[in-house]
Amino acid sequence: MYKTKLNKYSAVELDSMEQKLQISLSLIRGVRNLLQPVNKLPPELLTLIFHQTQQHLPDFLPLPEPSPSSWHWLTLLQVCRQWRGLIASSPQLWSELDSGTLPERFLRRSSTVPLKVYLSLKLHDLSEDILESIASQSRRFRELHLDADSWQSSITTSSTIFHQFKFPAPTLASLTLLTDGRDIVNGTLPHMFSGEMPRLKKLCLKHLTSWPSGYFQGLTHVCLYDQNESTRPTMDEFLDFLVNSPFLEELALVRAGPTRIDVGAESHSSPPRIVSLLHLRQLDIGEWPSAPLVARFLSHIHLTTNTDMYFWGEHMLNTAHPDSEIAGSLALLLPEDISRLENMKHIRKWYLARQPRVILDTPFVSVTRTMKGEGRTLYMYGTFSASQLLPTQLLSRYPVLEVECLAVRDSCMDTTNANNLDVGFWREILQGLPNLQKLEILAFRSIGFTRAIIGALMPQSNTVEPQSSLLCSRLTSLTIEHDVSLPAFFIRTIAEARARCIPPAARLENLRVLVFEPNPQIVRRRRRLRSLSPSEAESSTGNNSESDGSEDPGLENEAQTKEEEEYRMHTEDDRRLLEECVEILGDVQFQYGVPLSVGLVPDAWPTIAYDFTRRRRGAA
Repeated sequence: MYKTKLNKYSAVELDSMEQKLQISLSLIRGVRNLLQPVNKLPPELLTLIFHQTQQHLPDFLPLPEPSPSSWHWLTLLQVCRQWRGLIASSPQLWSELDSGTLPERFLRRSSTVPLKVYLSLKLHDLSEDILESIASQSRRFRELHLDADSWQSSITTSSTIFHQFKFPAPTLASLTLLTDGRDIVNGTLPHMFSGEMPRLKKLCLKHLTSWPSGYFQGLTHVCLYDQNESTRPTMDEFLDFLVNSPFLEELALVRAGPTRIDVGAESHSSPPRIVSLLHLRQLDIGEWPSAPLVARFLSHIHLTTNTDMYFWGEHMLNTAHPDSEIAGSLALLLPEDISRLENMKHIRKWYLARQPRVILDTPFVSVTRTMKGEGRTLYMYGTFSASQLLPTQLLSRYPVLEVECLAVRDSCMDTTNANNLDVGFWREILQGLPNLQKLEILAFRSIGFTRAIIGALMPQSNTVEPQSSLLCSRLTSLTIEHDVSLPAFFIRTIAEARARCIPPAARLENLRVLVFEPNPQIVRRRRRLRSLSPSEAESSTGNNSESDGSEDPGLENEAQTKEEEEYRMHTEDDRRLLEECVEILGDVQFQYGVPLSVGLVPDAWPTIAYDFTRRRRGAA
């Protein structure tokens, strides 16, 4: 019966009915989709949400991810018809164009909005046709980031990828040009954009050392790296470049800059030429041939208190200079006259850390603002030898008289002789810090190092000395990393000797010991013991019945291991010994679970310039 009724319809009629049914189902799905809460948002707001799903790189030194995951936002096109139509008709969503991800579609759908163009910087896939299409839109360029050597030319050798950009770029604000020297003669950049880049403010160049006259003036951000060594600028040539950008805010010179010495260009009898960089916020100098070249450059510039400086590099900081009186010293980084380096004034904190290369493989020195903007902080980090840290030289170049906090870290040394940083060394250093109030000794498993620094605080005679002659007479806070090698009795002896030389009001107010946790699983138990008195703690450890019922029995068993017992006994003995002289040591605190050696590097380290130039070299 049912089959009979269907047979009365022809094939054409059935096709028509099926088509109407599909249209009806589509309309129903569309209406249901419109009823979803997210689709009740105004299209403008939904577009802004889509924009936030995209990966947006900084306009200066963009660091792309190694995978194409940044383009996963394109899957939004598959959600529904409404989203697909909204995305396709929103030019701003297509304004970041990458040569390896649908460049033609992005170019078409971006309409007339300004473009951010990445050519072979993220993905290496660039054809000549699409390059020509992109280059023809240079009037819309807001940013151009180009890895020139990734482009495979199929036309005559007289033409390069640089020559493709022949039209003006009136709105271009940021330009990145990377090359290892292919198609480049004598490090000179070929003509681009007819020389018309009136709004260019941010520039990054690899290998290139010179460019046509009139290019690159009024810049605010500059990064030059891996420059051709034979054609690097002289000091005068580079200072001319800086003069043309008086509002420079960031300057990074990595294996680049005025490292070529022109003997006839500078006269030692005349005053040095000085260029003021009054707006510079950050200066990065990396991997120059030697530290004296850095000092030579610094002697020609004037910096304000707002400039943070970062110097790094193996040869620059670790190479010995036998012809110098201060061979290999970190003092070589600074010129003798630092009066024009206003950012070196008011150093209140000094962090000196010697770490093995497995932790951080690049030595660096930096001077930065503190978190609260009060004074400056000096950082020295690397596998420095004793000859590089000669106290007389460091104290003569680095203005540390106002230092109130000194933190020292050593984890790459021979603990038997403190790697030549003995008591005499630290006595010389501390003599140059008359305003020191806080001392942090972060030397886990380096008892020789800890003893050397603490020993330097011992009064020079057994008789009562006037406070003015006592080393670091303003010292009120001492922090020490602790393991089983904590020299607690030695600390107490030094404190008692100093107490005889100064009035009670000037003695230590706080002794803070950071206790190393041999096993993270016993943190909870150790904290519980810390809350008890010593007698209660001993009773609790020897009686499992008094344990907190919420603790896992496995932790109780772990607490009985030989390592745990050793640490517990030493820690409790040390704490009791030090707490007995509270009138001398003040408040004694043993702190558990505190990360060791926190704050030894600036918050901004490694800098963006360090990361960018290292990654673009293919370093691990």
